[in-house]
Amino acid sequence: MAQVKRDRFVRAVLGFVVGAASAMAPGVARAQSSGGWALDRFQPTPYGDNFFLAEHPWYSSQRVFSVGAVVDFASNPLVLRRTFDDGRMDSVNVVSSMLVAHVGGAVSFADRVGLALSFPLSLSQAGERSTAGGVDFGPAGSLAPGDLQVGLRVRLFGQADSDAFSLHLGAQTFIPVGSRENNTGDGGLRLEPRLIAAGRGGPVRWAVNVGFQVRTQDIAASNLAVGNEFRASAALGFVADDGRFTIGPEAYLHSSVRELASGESAFFQDGQFGAEVLGSVHYLIADTILLGAGAGPGIARGYGVPSFRGLFSVAYAPITRPPPVGPVDTDRDGVMDPDDQCVTVPMGPHPDPQRRGCPALDTDGDGVYDFEDQCVNDPMGANPDPERRGCPLVDRDGDGVFDREDQCPDTHQGPNPDPTRRGCPAGDRDNDTVLDHDDVCPDTPQGPFPDPARRGCPLPDRDGDTVPDPTDHCPDQPGAPSSDPNLNGCPSTVSMQAGRIVLLEPIYFATDRADIQRRSDRLLDRVADVLRSSPHIRRVSCDGHTDNRGDPEYNLGLSQRRMQSVMDWLVAHGIDASRLEAHGYGMTRPIADNTTREGRARNRRVEFVILDPAQPGAAPGQTTVLTTTTPTVAPNTSDQSGRRRRRRH
Repeated sequence: MAQVKRDRFVRAVLGFVVGAASAMAPGVARAQSSGGWALDRFQPTPYGDNFFLAEHPWYSSQRVFSVGAVVDFASNPLVLRRTFDDGRMDSVNVVSSMLVAHVGGAVSFADRVGLALSFPLSLSQAGERSTAGGVDFGPAGSLAPGDLQVGLRVRLFGQADSDAFSLHLGAQTFIPVGSRENNTGDGGLRLEPRLIAAGRGGPVRWAVNVGFQVRTQDIAASNLAVGNEFRASAALGFVADDGRFTIGPEAYLHSSVRELASGESAFFQDGQFGAEVLGSVHYLIADTILLGAGAGPGIARGYGVPSFRGLFSVAYAPITRPPPVGPVDTDRDGVMDPDDQCVTVPMGPHPDPQRRGCPALDTDGDGVYDFEDQCVNDPMGANPDPERRGCPLVDRDGDGVFDREDQCPDTHQGPNPDPTRRGCPAGDRDNDTVLDHDDVCPDTPQGPFPDPARRGCPLPDRDGDTVPDPTDHCPDQPGAPSSDPNLNGCPSTVSMQAGRIVLLEPIYFATDRADIQRRSDRLLDRVADVLRSSPHIRRVSCDGHTDNRGDPEYNLGLSQRRMQSVMDWLVAHGIDASRLEAHGYGMTRPIADNTTREGRARNRRVEFVILDPAQPGAAPGQTTVLTTTTPTVAPNTSDQSGRRRRRRH
């Protein structure tokens, strides 16, 4: 009965449950007893091989050296199942996940001998501690090194990657660096000789390895004994991309060869053997970097067999390719290098008809290849030009109307587009704010008195005195605006002509002074009435002029003072000073011949020039009536005694 219980316990320490890759969970404290062994069943092939589980040897004619790493995740590699005397059973995930990194390298020489080194490091173990038969089992609580793996292989005949069949001898030695407490070592030396057969035929790589692992020290863990093992592995890979790509299944199995306590052989007995299968893929990037990935389940309930294993590898493993014979096609696009204008770039499915062996380019990324794109650097966008392949419709002025429809392609249509001319702004030739397409009089400003019956037109003014006919009491006789309806637009001492307030009587000043004589009050009052009745007149210049008699500098100052007096009079009688400015020009702006009495009389004048708004028909210096009759100051002379005197007129 005791023997049956021992056999049952031996079969209880085994396998896995498929789980997620949560291997980074922290472990618990280390067991203090020797309850473990080298739990991880994965033994990486030399870096640079195209399989994970079965060696597919390479030598120096193909590759001289390699260095790399493999990350190995195993789910539930150690589950303890216990059966009690009363028939009850339970199970404990002693090591529910295990993450191991293998790092190392390989080297070959004489195209026949290969050496390899791999050092495992347990990064993380998770699980639940348990005791069976007085032995404490549990996961490692921190980083833990494993047994160092040193490998040797010798080629007997053939090359694995160029011949359909090759044969090799190999051996693996495991140096006890790991510890049983951390489930990373046996505590003794292990040696595994093996026979390796491998080859490549067409698109297939294959490998079969058979070995026998000898332990110099048997491992006793409670009632479980781990001793010598038979091991075998196999792999089949489908090859593409000139041997760079390999994909296919892999498998390995192991079985204890010891004798059980019952006297029976443990060879392939329940709980004494296990197996794993993987789907794997490897790819050699740029003939230098070899990447690999694999995953698969464990089979049977052998000790240390996980329910799931995942692998990822990376190695720097440059290969040596023999120099090509004959014409070379570096980019393998079917165009030999001497004829290929793009030696390292395959021409792809859309070759450039103008450049042999080159792919068609699409510089602007608009789907039209450069050789047929009339605008190579400008994407055709959502509005392609139907007349220019690969070009966008152009809108030079950026107003949203494409040039092919824009009647003003260089002028933005603005916020008020012309309804009669696509893409053009609505015009306003007379600058009266009424756009031409709505303006009945597009060349005549509507002025301060727009005609309500004719949009954009001024009210009629037959006599041109700025008083519109409907309010002009004398519509056929030029006059000036007046606050008196009966005088509005009728002739008086003031009239509106050619952009000026024209005086039909003179302004009288005191002799040789700027004082305005009272008899001119009535005339200036009429000027003030015109300005009050014309609020649209925003600025008027009061200009004073003299003839050429007298001292020029004196005449200039006197004319300035007199015009300032006129301006002050108007301001004092209710005209806003901001509407007025005063200028004395002296004799600098004659409008007639100063050699005649009549000419000099015309040059002595006062003008009220309307500056704002600008008046149509007004010309600089234009005048119609002489408006000053005050004597002009004559030039100063001196007698023999040096006294100064003035000659008056």
